Amino acid sequence: MSAIISEIVKIAINPAVFMLASPAFARLRKTSVEFGVKEQYYGINTEDKSQLFWIIHWPKSVGIDKSDAFRKSVKELDVNGAPESWYIPFDDASAVRPGLTAPVFDLCFLHESGKTDKSTIADSLHKTFTDCYEAEGFTGGSWGTATNDSRMNYYYLGWESRAFHANYSATPLFAVEIDNLMPHMDGGKGYFMKMEQQLD
Repeated sequence: MSAIISEIVKIAINPAVFMLASPAFARLRKTSVEFGVKEQYYGINTEDKSQLFWIIHWPKSVGIDKSDAFRKSVKELDVNGAPESWYIPFDDASAVRPGLTAPVFDLCFLHESGKTDKSTIADSLHKTFTDCYEAEGFTGGSWGTATNDSRMNYYYLGWESRAFHANYSATPLFAVEIDNLMPHMDGGKGYFMKMEQQLD
Protein backbone atom coordinates (compact mmCIF):
# COMPACT_ATOMS: atom_id res chain seq x y z
CA MET A 1 0.00 0.00 0.00
CA SER A 2 1.33 3.42 -0.96
CA ALA A 3 -1.10 6.02 0.39
CA ILE A 4 -0.91 9.29 -1.53
CA ILE A 5 -2.33 12.75 -1.79
CA SER A 6 -2.90 13.28 -5.49
CA GLU A 7 -2.53 16.98 -6.25
CA ILE A 8 -4.29 18.17 -9.38
CA VAL A 9 -2.61 21.35 -10.61
CA LYS A 10 -4.38 23.27 -13.39
CA ILE A 11 -2.02 25.69 -15.11
CA ALA A 12 -2.85 28.29 -17.77
CA ILE A 13 -0.26 28.25 -20.57
CA ASN A 14 0.38 29.98 -23.86
CA PRO A 15 0.08 27.11 -26.38
CA ALA A 16 2.12 29.04 -28.93
CA VAL A 17 5.09 29.09 -26.59
CA PHE A 18 4.82 26.38 -23.95
CA MET A 19 6.15 22.87 -24.56
CA LEU A 20 5.86 19.85 -22.27
CA ALA A 21 9.66 19.59 -22.55
CA SER A 22 10.00 23.11 -21.11
CA PRO A 23 13.14 23.35 -18.89
CA ALA A 24 11.24 25.34 -16.26
CA PHE A 25 8.57 22.64 -16.01
CA ALA A 26 11.23 19.90 -15.95
CA ARG A 27 12.91 21.66 -13.01
CA LEU A 28 9.63 21.78 -11.14
CA ARG A 29 9.04 18.07 -11.63
CA LYS A 30 12.59 17.39 -10.44
CA THR A 31 11.92 19.45 -7.32
CA SER A 32 8.88 17.32 -6.52
CA VAL A 33 11.03 14.20 -6.89
CA GLU A 34 13.53 15.62 -4.42
CA PHE A 35 10.64 16.09 -2.00
CA GLY A 36 9.77 12.38 -2.25
CA VAL A 37 7.40 12.07 -5.23
CA LYS A 38 7.75 8.75 -7.06
CA GLU A 39 4.92 9.13 -9.56
CA GLN A 40 3.57 12.12 -11.47
CA TYR A 41 1.63 12.77 -14.67
CA TYR A 42 1.13 15.72 -16.97
CA GLY A 43 -0.74 16.54 -20.15
CA ILE A 44 -2.53 19.26 -22.09
CA ASN A 45 -6.29 19.42 -22.39
CA THR A 46 -7.10 18.18 -25.91
CA GLU A 47 -10.09 20.55 -26.16
CA ASP A 48 -8.35 23.63 -24.77
CA LYS A 49 -4.63 23.76 -25.51
CA SER A 50 -4.19 26.61 -23.03
CA GLN A 51 -4.69 24.26 -20.07
CA LEU A 52 -1.92 22.10 -18.64
CA PHE A 53 -2.76 19.54 -15.98
CA TRP A 54 -0.05 18.26 -13.67
CA ILE A 55 -0.97 15.47 -11.28
CA ILE A 56 1.53 14.92 -8.48
CA HIS A 57 1.30 11.89 -6.20
CA TRP A 58 2.72 13.15 -2.91
CA PRO A 59 3.42 10.27 -0.49
CA LYS A 60 0.97 10.66 2.38
CA SER A 61 3.79 9.91 4.81
CA VAL A 62 5.73 12.92 3.51
CA GLY A 63 2.92 15.34 2.73
CA ILE A 64 2.62 18.12 0.15
CA ASP A 65 5.38 20.59 -0.61
CA LYS A 66 3.72 23.87 0.27
CA SER A 67 6.99 25.77 0.54
CA ASP A 68 7.00 29.34 -0.74
CA ALA A 69 9.79 28.55 -3.22
CA PHE A 70 7.97 25.63 -4.84
CA ARG A 71 4.60 27.37 -4.98
CA LYS A 72 6.20 30.53 -6.38
CA SER A 73 7.72 28.48 -9.22
CA VAL A 74 4.36 26.86 -9.99
CA LYS A 75 2.75 30.30 -10.02
CA GLU A 76 5.38 31.60 -12.44
CA LEU A 77 4.56 28.78 -14.86
CA ASP A 78 0.97 30.00 -15.09
CA VAL A 79 0.53 32.85 -17.60
CA ASN A 80 -2.00 34.49 -15.28
CA GLY A 81 0.00 33.81 -12.15
CA ALA A 82 -2.98 31.96 -10.68
CA PRO A 83 -2.68 28.14 -10.92
CA GLU A 84 -5.39 26.09 -9.21
CA SER A 85 -4.79 23.03 -7.02
CA TRP A 86 -6.94 20.34 -5.44
CA TYR A 87 -5.73 17.61 -3.09
CA ILE A 88 -7.35 14.18 -3.44
CA PRO A 89 -6.32 11.42 -0.98
CA PHE A 90 -6.13 7.77 -2.04
CA ASP A 91 -5.19 4.71 0.01
CA ASP A 92 -2.99 3.46 -2.80
CA ALA A 93 -1.54 5.02 -5.95
CA SER A 94 -2.56 1.94 -7.93
CA ALA A 95 -6.23 2.94 -7.61
CA VAL A 96 -5.96 5.81 -10.09
CA ARG A 97 -3.17 4.46 -12.29
CA PRO A 98 -5.50 2.66 -14.79
CA GLY A 99 -7.14 5.99 -15.54
CA LEU A 100 -3.98 8.04 -15.79
CA THR A 101 -2.18 5.57 -18.06
CA ALA A 102 -5.12 4.97 -20.41
CA PRO A 103 -5.05 6.09 -24.05
CA VAL A 104 -7.64 8.70 -23.04
CA PHE A 105 -7.64 10.14 -19.53
CA ASP A 106 -10.96 11.73 -18.58
CA LEU A 107 -10.57 13.99 -15.54
CA CYS A 108 -14.03 15.01 -14.34
CA PHE A 109 -15.25 17.07 -11.45
CA LEU A 110 -18.59 17.57 -9.76
CA HIS A 111 -18.88 20.46 -7.31
CA GLU A 112 -21.73 20.37 -4.82
CA SER A 113 -23.81 23.45 -4.15
CA GLY A 114 -23.67 24.96 -0.68
CA LYS A 115 -27.22 23.82 0.08
CA THR A 116 -26.52 20.14 -0.52
CA ASP A 117 -26.38 17.60 2.29
CA LYS A 118 -23.61 15.28 1.10
CA SER A 119 -25.09 12.27 2.88
CA THR A 120 -28.12 12.40 0.59
CA ILE A 121 -26.03 12.05 -2.58
CA ALA A 122 -23.13 9.89 -1.34
CA ASP A 123 -24.42 6.74 -3.03
CA SER A 124 -24.93 8.51 -6.35
CA LEU A 125 -21.47 10.10 -6.21
CA HIS A 126 -19.95 6.64 -5.89
CA LYS A 127 -22.28 4.85 -8.29
CA THR A 128 -21.67 7.33 -11.10
CA PHE A 129 -18.10 5.99 -10.98
CA THR A 130 -18.79 2.27 -10.48
CA ASP A 131 -21.35 2.26 -13.31
CA CYS A 132 -18.46 3.00 -15.69
CA TYR A 133 -17.31 -0.60 -15.27
CA GLU A 134 -20.37 -1.63 -17.27
CA ALA A 135 -19.12 0.43 -20.21
CA GLU A 136 -17.16 -1.01 -23.13
CA GLY A 137 -13.73 0.59 -23.40
CA PHE A 138 -13.47 1.69 -19.76
CA THR A 139 -10.01 0.91 -18.36
CA GLY A 140 -10.52 1.82 -14.70
CA GLY A 141 -9.69 4.58 -12.27
CA SER A 142 -11.08 5.98 -9.05
CA TRP A 143 -12.59 9.08 -7.48
CA GLY A 144 -12.30 11.14 -4.34
CA THR A 145 -13.19 14.36 -2.54
CA ALA A 146 -10.70 17.21 -2.24
CA THR A 147 -9.29 17.88 1.22
CA ASN A 148 -9.08 21.61 0.43
CA ASP A 149 -12.71 21.80 -0.76
CA SER A 150 -15.07 19.24 0.74
CA ARG A 151 -17.65 19.90 -1.98
CA MET A 152 -15.26 19.19 -4.86
CA ASN A 153 -15.29 15.61 -6.19
CA TYR A 154 -12.78 14.50 -8.83
CA TYR A 155 -13.03 11.39 -11.01
CA TYR A 156 -9.97 9.82 -12.66
CA LEU A 157 -11.40 7.79 -15.56
CA GLY A 158 -9.57 5.87 -18.28
CA TRP A 159 -10.93 5.05 -21.74
CA GLU A 160 -9.60 3.17 -24.73
CA SER A 161 -10.88 5.98 -26.96
CA ARG A 162 -13.12 9.04 -26.99
CA ALA A 163 -15.61 7.05 -29.04
CA PHE A 164 -16.12 4.57 -26.19
CA HIS A 165 -16.74 7.44 -23.80
CA ALA A 166 -19.19 9.09 -26.20
CA ASN A 167 -21.09 5.83 -26.61
CA TYR A 168 -21.38 5.34 -22.86
CA SER A 169 -22.42 8.94 -22.17
CA ALA A 170 -25.40 8.41 -24.50
CA THR A 171 -26.74 5.44 -22.49
CA PRO A 172 -29.56 5.41 -19.92
CA LEU A 173 -27.14 3.94 -17.35
CA PHE A 174 -24.93 7.01 -17.59
CA ALA A 175 -27.91 9.33 -17.30
CA VAL A 176 -29.40 7.78 -14.16
CA GLU A 177 -26.91 9.01 -11.57
CA ILE A 178 -26.01 12.19 -13.46
CA ASP A 179 -29.70 13.15 -13.43
CA ASN A 180 -29.81 12.40 -9.69
CA LEU A 181 -26.70 14.51 -9.01
CA MET A 182 -27.04 17.58 -11.21
CA PRO A 183 -29.77 19.32 -9.13
CA HIS A 184 -27.27 19.25 -6.23
CA MET A 185 -24.31 20.64 -8.20
CA ASP A 186 -23.19 24.16 -9.00
CA GLY A 187 -20.43 23.04 -11.36
CA GLY A 188 -19.13 20.08 -13.29
CA LYS A 189 -16.90 19.36 -16.27
CA GLY A 190 -14.64 16.80 -17.91
CA TYR A 191 -11.17 17.28 -19.38
CA PHE A 192 -9.67 14.83 -21.88
CA MET A 193 -5.93 14.24 -22.10
CA LYS A 194 -3.18 11.81 -22.96
CA MET A 195 -0.97 11.91 -19.91
CA GLU A 196 2.80 11.58 -19.77
CA GLN A 197 3.94 9.41 -16.88
CA GLN A 198 7.08 10.16 -14.87
CA LEU A 199 8.31 7.53 -12.41
CA ASP A 200 11.26 8.30 -10.16
